[in-house]
Amino acid sequence: MAYAALVSLTQTLDQILNYHQYCSIPLICEQQLFDSLREKLSFLQAFMEDYGQIGGETVEGLEGRMRDVAYRAEDLIESHVSDHISPQDDRNGVKKGLKQLISAIRKAASSLNSCKRYMDLELQSSEKKEVDLQMLMEEIDSIVEQVMSIRNTSRVEDLQGSYTSAPASSGGAPNDGNKMVGFDEDLLELKARLCGESLNLQIISIVGMGGIGKTTLARNIFNDSLIAYHFHIRVWVTVSQDYHLREVLLALVATLTDQKTVDLSYKTDEELAECVYKSLKGRTYLIVMDDMWSATTWDNVRRFFPDDNNGSRVLITTRLSDVAMYASSSPLHQMGFLDEEWSWNLLRDKVFEQQSCAPELERIGRMIAKSCGGLPLAIAVAAGILRKADRIQHRWQKIARNISLAMATNDNQFSKIFTLSYDHLPCHLKACFLYMGGFPEDYNIPVSKLTKLWVAEGFLKPNGPKSLEELAEEYLEDLVKRNLVLIIKTRSNGKIRFCGLHDLLRDLCIEKARKEEFLHVANSSEVGIRNQRRLSIHFGISNKFVDKCAYASPIRSMLFFRSYVESLSFRRGYKLLRVLDLLEISLLFTPLEITQLFHLRFLAFSGRLSVPPSILKLQNLQTLMIRVYKRERGDSILPLLHEMWEMPQLRHLILSGISSPTPLAAAPSGGQVLENLQTLRVQNFRLTSNAVEMIPNLKKLSLYYYDVFRAAWAEYCLSNLVHLCQLETLSLMFRLADFKVNPFPAFALPTTLQKLTLTDCALPWQDMAVIRSLPNLEVLKLREGSFIGEEWECSEGEFPRLKFLLMEWLSLKYWQVENSHFPCLERLIIKRCWRLVEIPGEIGDIPTLELIEVTIGLGRKSAADSAVLIQEEQRRLGNDVLQVRINSR
Repeated sequence: MAYAALVSLTQTLDQILNYHQYCSIPLICEQQLFDSLREKLSFLQAFMEDYGQIGGETVEGLEGRMRDVAYRAEDLIESHVSDHISPQDDRNGVKKGLKQLISAIRKAASSLNSCKRYMDLELQSSEKKEVDLQMLMEEIDSIVEQVMSIRNTSRVEDLQGSYTSAPASSGGAPNDGNKMVGFDEDLLELKARLCGESLNLQIISIVGMGGIGKTTLARNIFNDSLIAYHFHIRVWVTVSQDYHLREVLLALVATLTDQKTVDLSYKTDEELAECVYKSLKGRTYLIVMDDMWSATTWDNVRRFFPDDNNGSRVLITTRLSDVAMYASSSPLHQMGFLDEEWSWNLLRDKVFEQQSCAPELERIGRMIAKSCGGLPLAIAVAAGILRKADRIQHRWQKIARNISLAMATNDNQFSKIFTLSYDHLPCHLKACFLYMGGFPEDYNIPVSKLTKLWVAEGFLKPNGPKSLEELAEEYLEDLVKRNLVLIIKTRSNGKIRFCGLHDLLRDLCIEKARKEEFLHVANSSEVGIRNQRRLSIHFGISNKFVDKCAYASPIRSMLFFRSYVESLSFRRGYKLLRVLDLLEISLLFTPLEITQLFHLRFLAFSGRLSVPPSILKLQNLQTLMIRVYKRERGDSILPLLHEMWEMPQLRHLILSGISSPTPLAAAPSGGQVLENLQTLRVQNFRLTSNAVEMIPNLKKLSLYYYDVFRAAWAEYCLSNLVHLCQLETLSLMFRLADFKVNPFPAFALPTTLQKLTLTDCALPWQDMAVIRSLPNLEVLKLREGSFIGEEWECSEGEFPRLKFLLMEWLSLKYWQVENSHFPCLERLIIKRCWRLVEIPGEIGDIPTLELIEVTIGLGRKSAADSAVLIQEEQRRLGNDVLQVRINSR
């Protein structure tokens, strides 16, 4: 963790020297010492970039020293800053704090002399911190001397060996995580059983050890076109080891009804269970229960599934044969290890993809594949090491020796290979990978949130013109290519939307992070928090635990998952807190102590609450995510939107579930230009000319409008959208008081747009002319009520770069289109367009088209039938690329 610690400390120094919120704070030392420290940190970072993967006692010892001294220096410097922050405008909080201070002094001072000694200590505090920093500088000088000695006596090329790493690619990550190798017979057998003639509800169990490929097999079955055609409803639910029944119910209902789990939070368990039962009743369904851990779990869930004698199936994946035996009277499907040939085939495919393998490398590769014992996950991880290594014989030989030695000397024959994979990671990826262990088991990690957390933690070293968020996405793609991170779901533009970790790799992350005092997962007790810099909390906590965390550790981050909180009180012990994620906890009010956390960069919370104007004190805040629900009508967060213009570091402001009839956040004339702001999601926002000037680098904008009347519509100034010259993603949703009123009498959009989502805009189809000519548009989502009218007639030269088109709940009846109108279209998704007569056959002639997916709903099936005819016609013409999926719900 030395590299991440060094990068974080460098960023802290840069902030103190370059940003105005630090101007009133005296430096802890002379400017010259700061500059010297900055220079030495850069030197040590360069050393770690060159030598960080080498290992050995010397380098590992140095890395530990670097990490510790960087942590201590950052804590010391930021403590100094915190001590000089005045609680400006805290109203009664100032008087209260003074009273508490006077009371503490009186209790501590039994005489005038002791009181004088107390005051002397306070006056000497700054001097002591400067002395401490100078001592740390001496430690850094000692480390630099040792580093220079290593550099002078060794060549990087000699030491790196097989550890050479290819640079991170800016391209998309390969989504081959679900590719099956060596299990074709398993796939055919299970498909036959699922689509068999038995009308009784069947429970089919896939059994095998961790990493054997149970989930991969199940996903291939779940996404198979025959399976999709056979079952009216398909639902996938992951059941983690520490699952809660309510989570399973919420996941089932959200999938079956297309509702968001936030909107279902008010329902009881009984109401959710009834909703599941009614949604499945009378339908032919396939439910996949992935990663089942106990018979009790199955017993709790089984009663939700009706048995209508219509051939429905439940597919269970589990490591425990006794669970599967309890759950099913059918024979178990036991998955075994790959043989040597299939092991090599899997390794070769993951390393070389479509390229050939040199004979001298094949011999070594077969040895490596054999050493993995036929476990697909181990083979995939080994392939991740080889994929980033130079394809030179002696490099591969060294990797083979390391893997063979690890498998031969470790009692757990698979854990060591995962450790080797971690050791082979470049230094800039190690902290990012271990951080992912803080998320719960089987958790679908939102990539947009993960990258924001990495940025806030200070893991990322700036790299030229790329934003830190872009750099974070590249880091994630690199981890995917090394087969350490799973792709759970991709976005419409091909980027990763949700990712995750295999259980075995997550266990590695947790253990390694705990030993490094980098991150601790508290999921069953309060043990082990001392000296940990980050806490991920997965259970209910008390105030006593919160206090213990504050004073036992230099806590920088707190992440709350699947937990409940009696109450929260963030006191002075948390003064260095940098990340506070409370999004999965429902709060009744915003703890005012949060606004005293000057160093906070990431803040996320939810509940029935409002945001105080004192949020302005968080001058270092980069990401603010607020989810408000079930508020009284008329409530608003008006103060927050005005305060946001005084938060210079803000990069992402995401507000959801908030409705107010009042126009929000006209930018004040004296506000600051938010040059760092990239993401803005707000409701009833007035996009005035002044506001546009103050968000010049905005890339992603989501605007939601509620209860707006026709007479007031001009106040929102949406005609200014065209002036957002860096905008790439735009989402517009309307819930207007005047039903079906077109809010765009005349409008234009910026040519930089790559993704556009419209909902309830009530536009006439002729206004599509504004959209169809956008030169960079790749994704277009037309949701309910976005366009009204029965006929959409496309024209020549439309949508030159569009790759993804979604039409959902539209009143469209006739669609006239030719293959030249969408020259780059790859995916066409049509959901519940119940009046659509047919999909034009010309769509099938688009050479780039890969998928047509139709969800029928309760309307006519002619659109689905025409999609099937398009596929049949294309197959007669020799086009086997085009896939068609028909969904019933």
